[in-house]
Amino acid sequence: MDTGEARELIKDLPLPLGKPLSWADLGCGSGTFTHALYSLLPPQSTIYAFDKDRQIFHEPGVRFMQLDFETQALPVSLLSGILMANSLHYIKDPGKLITRLRQHLEQQGSLVLVEYDTRTANRWVPFPVPLQKAEQLAIRCGFRNFHLLGTRPSVYHGGGMYAVAFTL
Repeated sequence: MDTGEARELIKDLPLPLGKPLSWADLGCGSGTFTHALYSLLPPQSTIYAFDKDRQIFHEPGVRFMQLDFETQALPVSLLSGILMANSLHYIKDPGKLITRLRQHLEQQGSLVLVEYDTRTANRWVPFPVPLQKAEQLAIRCGFRNFHLLGTRPSVYHGGGMYAVAFTL
């Protein structure tokens, strides 16, 4: 997936206008979704991009930090949103993580997931989060709203991908 395709998947993200926002991208990898999100945010916004492996970003509003978000606390306080693109399926207990991450969100904050809509585990998706499970997680973790942002076919496994936003 390229940045344009990633942007298309999350383009309907409800973002407040007129003020800079502060987001985190957990498991940012090389930054496909980091770049897509950055292109949607208002000017002067900041994205804290976290990954276990060292990454390099050139955008002035992207700040990379090497971190294992599953086991280490996020070194940021209140965020406008958190993006997890193809990273939640590596977490054995997603409810525990999402509940912890929720504490970092502002009152109207969003948690955005991009995942494969599959129930079948494999070495690349060890703990699948199909769409129905994502909705159950949102409710269980205290989010009031669940918005499907977009879907697209996946080149892997013959299934699809989805993007959703949980909001407080």
